[in-house]
Parts: sequence; C-alpha cells; structure tokens
Amino acid sequence: MHLKVYNDNGSITTHHINKDEFINNKYENRVSYISSSSKEINALNIFKSYFSNAKSILFDDTNKLLVKRLEDLNIPSFKSFNNISTIFDEKEFSFVYFTSGSTGESTAALKTKKNIESEIKALSTLFKKYNIKRVIVTVPFIHIYGSLTGLFYPYFNDIDIILKEHFLPNDLLDICTDNSLVVTTPLYIKALNKISSTKDLSKSIFLSSTAPLDAKEAKHFNEKFSCPVMQLFGSTETGGIAYKFNDDILWTPLENVEIHTNKKNELKVKSPFVSKVLLGKEFSNTNGEIQTFDFVEKDEEKFKLIGRSSQILKIAGKRYSTIQIENILEKQEHIQKALVYVKNDRETLRGEILDITLETQKIFKPLEIKKILQNNLSNLKFSMDLKCVDKIPTSSVGKKLRINI
Repeated sequence: MHLKVYNDNGSITTHHINKDEFINNKYENRVSYISSSSKEINALNIFKSYFSNAKSILFDDTNKLLVKRLEDLNIPSFKSFNNISTIFDEKEFSFVYFTSGSTGESTAALKTKKNIESEIKALSTLFKKYNIKRVIVTVPFIHIYGSLTGLFYPYFNDIDIILKEHFLPNDLLDICTDNSLVVTTPLYIKALNKISSTKDLSKSIFLSSTAPLDAKEAKHFNEKFSCPVMQLFGSTETGGIAYKFNDDILWTPLENVEIHTNKKNELKVKSPFVSKVLLGKEFSNTNGEIQTFDFVEKDEEKFKLIGRSSQILKIAGKRYSTIQIENILEKQEHIQKALVYVKNDRETLRGEILDITLETQKIFKPLEIKKILQNNLSNLKFSMDLKCVDKIPTSSVGKKLRINI
C-alpha cells in the first residue's frame, strides 16, 4: 500500500508502506510522544511506532495544557532515543490518545494492539460492500478516529491513503473519485453543502465522526452528491460504539459491542475496543466497560441518542438537547458558532440554566435568543446566561471547546 501526499504546488509525494522497512528495534517498548503539525510526519511516525512495538503518546502540540502535562511527566519525543523512566513503562499499550478536554482536563486512554485490531476488523466488515480503493483523510492522525479509520483500516486492507495537509472543500471534490472512503468531520460536510460545485459521488462513501452531524445537513449532502454519509458514534475511551446512515434516527452497535442502560437511561458500553486503562489524575482500570453520560432510548437492538445527560435541558417534562439548540442558533444570520451547556444554579433557585456562548460580530441580547429558541422549540420559559465572543476555540478536529471562554 502507499501513502500519497498531495502538495499545494500540485506535486504528489508517495511513500511505500512496507512493514519490514519501518521496523526499528530501538523503539521496542520505548515510551515517547508523537506530535507534529504535519499529518505526513505523524502518519509515518505512527506506522514506525506500531511496527516496532513502541509505546507512543499521541497529542496535539497546540494544546499547551497537554504540552505542559507531558513535560511534567518527563516524556521524551519519538525521535530522541533517551531512555527515560516514565509512569507508563509498566503499562501494556501501543498508543495513548487524549480526550478533547471540552469539559475540563483531558483524559488519556491507553490502547493496545488488540483494541486497535479488533476495531479494524469490525470496520472492515462494515465497509466490505463498498469495494474501497482508497481512503482520503481530512482529520489528524493523533485523534483515535483519524488513525483507526485513516491509517490502520487502509493498512490492514491494503488500500492507498490520500492525504493533503490542508483540504479545502473543492480540493476534496477534485480528489474524490469512485470507490473512495472519505474520513472527515461534520465541518467538511457542512462546507460541501454550502459550495455551488457538485459531483456524482454515488460510488463513494463519506465517514463523519468527532461531533454530531445535524440530520438535515446529512440528508442535504446525501441528496446533493448522491453519496451516503455514515456517522460513527464513540469516544476516545470506548472506541467506536455504533453507526448510522444519512438522516437515520437509530444507531446500530458495531460488531462485538454490547450496550446496556442504567436506571437513568444512560448508555453503558462493553467491547474489545474499550481502553482497559485510563489516566486522569491517576490510573484507573475499566475492566473493558465504560458507563457513559449519553442519554439514550433503546429500540430493540438499536438506540436513539438523545444527548449527553449533562446537556439535556428539561422543561415541563420535555427534553431538549444542547446539540439541537446549537444547530438552531447556528442557522441564524450573524452567528458563526454556538456552544451550549446546561448548568444548575442552586444558589439563586433558578434551576437548570442554558449557558450559551455565541461566536459573532453582532451583540445579541438574551431576549432575542430566547425568542429564536421559543419560535423553534416551544413557547416555554427558561433561564439563560449569554456570552458573545469573537472566537470559540476548537480542537484539532473542529470540536468546540469550553476552555478559556
């Protein structure tokens, strides 16, 4: 298989991915970090690490909190061959991935080769009927979704990888040909919906993850390009949980994923993809099961995802998801992004409050936002805290972050 990098000057750099040529025994069981602004360099180093049985920590080096954390933990870089003792030395893993930290400090999830290869097997079964000839990747490989679907799935199925450091929507359309799997995010789906260009992509498939994709956007894309959009639901800790197509409502669990709910109807996941070891403030063992805070409604073997239990606003017995509210607000003129949380205010007895941050050049008043939401949802009364900012920070995969707002 080959890794092909499309350069801005029109040239193409090709790397032959041959396991034997990537093995370096100096890396075996060595703990270090892989982080670069270059997707090409990250991809090559991840393959070197995997084939050499190294223990590599993947992270976004623009995240200053993670940079400081790894410095404090005395983790050397992948290219240095310093034999430094670390807290990870006795742990079994191939890669460490960090959660986005959108609601606080990032958690580190340790993934073994068994975690990775069992999930690749499930994904390979899922994509088999599409006869994929190449995988086009817009997401960073330091994210678990990027490396699993963008590197290891094509490697284990002998499929070429197509990469560009900075994809514009039209670049993606130009490069996408028949039998392509495009690994991307909701941001690209929305961007492609907005451009005037179109193309028959009926023999390809787009895979979207990292954040929820609005059903109307998914349907619009499917109709505009005659191309299915598969959405993958999961997390860094759990790996993939379930999938659905286009504007489907129900999610189907991936092969070998067991789902249950607790008394609050929050989703519990057990699968061979789940990280057995996590690192927050200290190491913890999951025993291959994770209780999420995702509120769901089960429908036999499938389920409907309502939203994070901490991101559900309950008014007069009805539940409204903050994702639903964000989508409504982002369709309004002058609002580029919306970030919505639910918080409790026991001190003033206001109960549940919508904490809304808008990325906008216009100053909106709370009454304006209330009217927009009441017109789209229900004419109910609710409390709200509103902030208007120039920029809502995002992670390397475009996920909106609450930090520093």
